[in-house]
Amino acid sequence: MYFKTFNFIYNKCMEKMAYIKKTLEKELSSSSHNLEHTMRVHNLALKIASTIEGVDLEVLELASLLHDIARVKEDTNETNDIDHAILGAGMASDVLRTLGYSEELIKKVSHCIRTHRFRGNELPETIEAKILSDADKLDAIGAIGVGRAFMIAGEYGEPLYKEFNLNEYGMNTLKNGKIKNFRDHSPNIEFEIKLRHIPERLYTDEAKRIAEERVRVMEDFFNRLEHEVRGEE
Repeated sequence: MYFKTFNFIYNKCMEKMAYIKKTLEKELSSSSHNLEHTMRVHNLALKIASTIEGVDLEVLELASLLHDIARVKEDTNETNDIDHAILGAGMASDVLRTLGYSEELIKKVSHCIRTHRFRGNELPETIEAKILSDADKLDAIGAIGVGRAFMIAGEYGEPLYKEFNLNEYGMNTLKNGKIKNFRDHSPNIEFEIKLRHIPERLYTDEAKRIAEERVRVMEDFFNRLEHEVRGEE
């Protein structure tokens, strides 16, 4: 049903979209980075794009649909040497080449995917890449963000809540707050070291506006969680 929401490319070529849908259903088996996440990012990207002139919707929609195509491969790789943004850019390019898209378009979509992740080393340069990056980050915060944080915690066997000292916690992290040992992590720590800082990493005015309220929702939730864990009212 999600694929009936497409604005531009779905109506342009349903046969190509059916191929992409089949590919995504095969690749996106992770509960936190599944097809539902993909479509939320897609819809947020279109919402942001509606406030900006000159956006190439075909590039943006293809990039938003394929941005996490390699996510499960990264999450299930025990050597931790896969970057799903880099691998995904290549996988997406292969899919688009199979469907007959031009190399110029493929290059633009590939750039969006390579630069979309929070912890990536490459920064988005085009407006389509910036919108995708913003839309993906927005889906990590707010009520959806709370739900996904606990989904991910379950996937990695993290505790519900963990006391920590923010000033000392840096000893257990890698660049950009990536945790060495996931069992030393928890949703409330993820909020403190990463998610509450997402508005600082956004590019578009519309995304920043949406992010303000979403972060407030998460702050209220984790404050309440802390009180309940401590047996306070």
